[in-house]
Amino acid sequence: MSRRTYQWLALGLMPLIAVLVVIGTAGAAPKGGLTVDLKVAQSDFRASQDVLVTVTLSNRGKQPVRILKWFTPADGVDESLFTVTRDGQPVAYTGAHVKRPAPTSGDYLQLDPGASTSNVVNLADLYDFSGTGRYEIYYNVASFGLYGASQSKDALASDTISLKAAGRAGKGNPPPVQPPGPGQTAFASCSAAQISALSAARTNASAYATNAVGYFTANKQGPRYTTWFGVFASSRYTTVTQHFGAISSAMTNAGITFDCKSKQKVYAFVYPNQPYTIYLGTVYWTAPAMGTDSQAGTLIHEMSHFDVVAGTDDVVYGQAGAKSLALSDPAKAITNADSHEYFAENNPSQN
Repeated sequence: MSRRTYQWLALGLMPLIAVLVVIGTAGAAPKGGLTVDLKVAQSDFRASQDVLVTVTLSNRGKQPVRILKWFTPADGVDESLFTVTRDGQPVAYTGAHVKRPAPTSGDYLQLDPGASTSNVVNLADLYDFSGTGRYEIYYNVASFGLYGASQSKDALASDTISLKAAGRAGKGNPPPVQPPGPGQTAFASCSAAQISALSAARTNASAYATNAVGYFTANKQGPRYTTWFGVFASSRYTTVTQHFGAISSAMTNAGITFDCKSKQKVYAFVYPNQPYTIYLGTVYWTAPAMGTDSQAGTLIHEMSHFDVVAGTDDVVYGQAGAKSLALSDPAKAITNADSHEYFAENNPSQN
C-alpha cells in the first residue's frame, strides 16, 4: 500500500475512521515495528468546528522503541508533523518553529512491545484552514536522531486521510504583535540585562548576515558553502543567496520584537506568519554571544523561519545533522534553519 492510499471504514451512522498502515518516506521502513495511525470522527467540518485528528503511535514489534517527543504530539505540537494539501495545493504550517538544544534521554518517548499512545490534534490551529475545500493529510516526520543517536536520517509517515472543511480563521497562535518602527527594536517582559544582551545580539546577527551576503556577492563556492548546503547547483545557490539577502535586510531594517517571558527549555521560537516577533526560551540565555549555537546565530535561525524572509523549516538540528543533511539531501539543506545559522556563524571558520 502506498502512503497516499487510504481506506474508509464506514457503516451507517458510525464515525468515519481512517485506519492506516504506515511506511516511511522515500520507501523507508518503520523503525522496529513503530506505526502511526490517523483517525477522524467525521468527514466534513463546518467553520465553527475544530478539525480534530487522533494520532496513535503503536509499537507492533518485539523490542522497545524510542522516538523523539518533538516529532510527536505527546507534549503538544511545536513543529510541522503533517503534510497538508487543499484541493491538491500545499497548505502552510502556521504553528511554532522551535530551535532546540541537543536531545537528552528525557526527550524520547518509549513504547514497549504492544504499547500505544494517542493524542488529539486540532489541525486548524496549526495549518492554514482559511479556505474551503477538500483537505488531504498525512503524518510525515524525518530527522537524524529520530529514534536515538544515528548518523542516518530516519522517517515515519502515515497514509493519507481526506476530509472536507469550511474555511475559518486560525485561533491557535498568540495574536500578532504590532511591530515597532522600521529598524527599531521592542522588548516584552525582558529584564535590563536581557535587553542589553538582545541589543548586542541583533547587532552581531546583522554583522553575520552582512558577511554571508558578501560571500555570495563574491560568488564563492568553497567548503563553507558545501559543508552546510551540499554540492553546488546554481538554482540552490541562487536560493540561498536570496535567503541571506532577505535575512540581512530584515536584521537591519525590520521592526523586531523580542519576547522574553517564555520558560520553555529551548533557544527560541517564532510563528512563521507573524513577523518579526521572536520568543526567547531559557536555553537562549546560556548561549555564548557569538560562535556555534550562539545568541546572534539563534536570531539568524529564527529570522529565516518567517514566511516573508526565507520560510525555512527545522529539518534537522545541530551541526552533525546539518552536515549530514548537506551530503544526503542538498535540496532539504537549503530549507533548513540550522544550516543557515551555521553558515552565518562560520565556526570553525571556512572560506
